[in-house]
Amino acid sequence: MLKNVTKLISYIFVLSLYHGYAQEFYISGNITAEDHEPLVYANVFLLSSTDSTMVKAVSSDAKGAFVLEKLEKGNYILKSSYVGYKEHFYDLSLDGSKKGINLVLVKIIEELEGVVVNRPTIERKADRLTFNVANTSLSNVSSLDIIRQTPGVIVNNGSILVKNTSASVYINDREVYLSGEELSRLLANYSGSNIQSVEVITNPSAKYNAEAGTVINIITSKSISIGYKGSIEGRWTQAVFPKYALGTSHYYKGNTVDAFLNYSYNPGKEYKHDDSYVNWFDGDNPDGSWESDFKKITHSYAHQVNVILDFKLNKKSHLNLSSHIWYAPNTTLENKMRTRVLDVNKNLDSYFLTNSDINNDKSNMSFTGDYELKIGQNGTKMDLVSEYIYYQNDQDQYLETNYFNPDDSHSNMRSFDFTAKQKNNIFTQGVDFSIPIKEALIETGAKYNSHNSNSYVIYAGNVVPLNVVDDHFKYKESVYAGYAQYSNDWDKWSLSTGVRGEYTDVEANSIALGEINTRKYFELFPTANVSYSPSENHQYSVMYKRSLERPKYSSLNPYRYYSNENQYISGNPRLTRAIDNKIAFDYTYKGKYIFSLYYQNINNNLSRLIFQDNENRTSLESIYNIEQEFQYSLDFTYYGYITDWWYLYTYMSGFYIENEFTAIQSGHTMQRNHTWGYLGQAYNQLSLSDDGTLNTNFTLYYLSNFISGSYKMKNQFYIDLGVTKTLWDKRADISLNITDLFNTNKMWLRSRYLNQDNGFIARQENRSISLGFKYKFGNFRLSDNNRETRSQEQDRLEEKSVL
Repeated sequence: MLKNVTKLISYIFVLSLYHGYAQEFYISGNITAEDHEPLVYANVFLLSSTDSTMVKAVSSDAKGAFVLEKLEKGNYILKSSYVGYKEHFYDLSLDGSKKGINLVLVKIIEELEGVVVNRPTIERKADRLTFNVANTSLSNVSSLDIIRQTPGVIVNNGSILVKNTSASVYINDREVYLSGEELSRLLANYSGSNIQSVEVITNPSAKYNAEAGTVINIITSKSISIGYKGSIEGRWTQAVFPKYALGTSHYYKGNTVDAFLNYSYNPGKEYKHDDSYVNWFDGDNPDGSWESDFKKITHSYAHQVNVILDFKLNKKSHLNLSSHIWYAPNTTLENKMRTRVLDVNKNLDSYFLTNSDINNDKSNMSFTGDYELKIGQNGTKMDLVSEYIYYQNDQDQYLETNYFNPDDSHSNMRSFDFTAKQKNNIFTQGVDFSIPIKEALIETGAKYNSHNSNSYVIYAGNVVPLNVVDDHFKYKESVYAGYAQYSNDWDKWSLSTGVRGEYTDVEANSIALGEINTRKYFELFPTANVSYSPSENHQYSVMYKRSLERPKYSSLNPYRYYSNENQYISGNPRLTRAIDNKIAFDYTYKGKYIFSLYYQNINNNLSRLIFQDNENRTSLESIYNIEQEFQYSLDFTYYGYITDWWYLYTYMSGFYIENEFTAIQSGHTMQRNHTWGYLGQAYNQLSLSDDGTLNTNFTLYYLSNFISGSYKMKNQFYIDLGVTKTLWDKRADISLNITDLFNTNKMWLRSRYLNQDNGFIARQENRSISLGFKYKFGNFRLSDNNRETRSQEQDRLEEKSVL
């Protein structure tokens, strides 16, 4: 009897094991588009094959992967769907766990012919946040306006910041080697209709340059079918003065050759009005002050030409030739400055008027060759890129100052000429390999960069400023780099880690100062990203990156920009690299609620400082290597549809920033600048018509306290509003956009400590109204191969002053 009971229990135990095993079947795979890009948060439904009832449902994760667990044996149908794509059905007979299922969704084209998708979306991936703007109302503004409305991005005094630090700008994963004013002008003149999405990459892989601590990557449209299309567009903007933008694009796609040509002309007249002050000291005691009223009118005439040729050599190889020409001749600046000299009691001692005329000619030419080869059958690719850049900047400034007594009688006149010329030759050569190994991906490559810069400075006039001499500055830099990157995904885990090594050889010589900046150094830059998704609603990530920032070329040369003969901005040829370490912890709930805890520490940070020489009544602003800067921040992001016609994203960040620098004009003591602050953004997109042809968007932006070098600033606020209407069966778009609706985007920048007390408020043309029109002809629904042809070494060519 006992033997039979034991046998029965054994049978029950075996059956229960078998039954439990049957319940543990699972299905895993990936959902991608036709171009192999993962579809994030796509829906996956497991249906019964007999009556199509739903058994289970999940969403794909940040890498497009999905897992359906605890399934029983049987016949099923996998149904997958994503906005803008056809539903996909996959028959499945399940008698054991299945993995590696790849579901490819096809974009809806004929069914949605002529229909514009008018809602921007945000996608959260492990190392980046993607802001999709193609065919939204944002397509009718400039690229710079789109970046201003991208979550977590700060555009402040010409600088583009992410997580409160400077970001590198890439277009289609190629770095735009311009910065400051030059970058702002490029993006302001680059039509948003060319942009598909903007990626904010907070933890770039080792494939990116070591300087890419944080990246804003602009993705442009891609080709999908054969045909020709063209367009003409124009934009009129009224601020203090009117501005215009005219452009035309032409694109032809054939079986073996794609050709793209774009030309734009951007005549502009810009106005800037600053108020500034300097409180002087005699030792620790106040010793009078200067109060200045500065007005600047800029006339510019910029031409841009982009040419792209794509050649499909065979099934495995592809050649791309591209060139970009940017020519801005005869840019003129008319500066007028009135400075009141006050005593300790704020009584007028005297005043002086400074008139300054500047003529500036700039040109930039870049040429790129990109050869891509597929190797073998497993998807291995080699990418060989060569680039050459020539950049020239010639500037002549004539400055005249007339001095007056309090009774308006003329007392003196001083004038001088300042001529500066700069030429840059940049060459890069790189090779990259992408090697898939089962579910993993290995990327490796090498790059060489050579930069030669020659700058000349010549002074002339009846009274040349103190402590200046003519100079010839030569700068040579060579960078040798190599990297290796490994990525892999498991059921609930993903890993991306790599290291980049860069050897830098710098030689800088000045006729006036001698050999002043000769350095050779090698640095390693590890990066890592680990993500864990215990379920479809929860994702945890930790990220680490080490990077560096090299000084901009313009920050090194001896250029000067004078607002008057006593106040100027200058380069600093003694600058060296800054090293950045950062770590972040992220939690994402249901793919749309994102919490991030962030820490960053920068040694030798490159920061803008202003110092006043109280004895000689002069002030100098320049870039310096400060001791360190660090910050903590806690961020929150939400995005989603409030209703069918209202889309909202909001970004909120509370942060603490602190830096430490040497007070050169205050006994070389250490000075600390710090602040708590808050950044808030809210973007709203509203569909005002059933057919999606009339849309409006408005953005609210607020930045409380902030620091930049020795400056403190607070209370930056603005509201942007836009309306877009499509016409004539989607062949034309007309848009109306108002920036800084209530003209509130103004704030004081102040530098106050020890015997230093100065500041200014910049009243630029922040408020404007613009009317844009674009007409498309040919096969206008064809997406082109337009992508940015700016070359990779332009990020360090220019840097904008905050004055």
